[in-house]
Amino acid sequence: MNSSNNLKLIFPEFEYKLTKKEGKLFIFDPIAKKYRALSPEEWVRQHCLNFLTNHLGYPATNIQIERAFKVNKLIRRTDIQVFDSSGELLIIIECKAPHIEINDVSFQQISQYQQKNMAKYLALTNGLENHIFEINSTENQTNKINQFPAYL
Repeated sequence: MNSSNNLKLIFPEFEYKLTKKEGKLFIFDPIAKKYRALSPEEWVRQHCLNFLTNHLGYPATNIQIERAFKVNKLIRRTDIQVFDSSGELLIIIECKAPHIEINDVSFQQISQYQQKNMAKYLALTNGLENHIFEINSTENQTNKINQFPAYL
């Protein structure tokens, strides 16, 4: 997947590492320190991770990929969870492939994750658009914001 012949993502381009195994492409995930099968969703996730670490200053050690938890006896995995400097969950990010529309189903999915994890921010991205929300749990309010919060 070369960004010059694909849709231009809203995340900055970066130097990524690809490898081919048994005819399939894999992209290096610097957070998990391993290669992952290169799917359109993984392409978005790696661009998002690069943006968080190299442009917003989030330490890689504060990010978890595919963290598992149970929802109604089913195992679910968040695409990205970002923790603040005190170890509290700051952001849950759900990544979709660029051709997947962010819609009510996407919002329901990340809302389920929020019920079990209680982050301060929720974000949905397909690489072409971001939907980021600040959660005020004490006042039970959700406010849409324009950009990812910077690391403090």
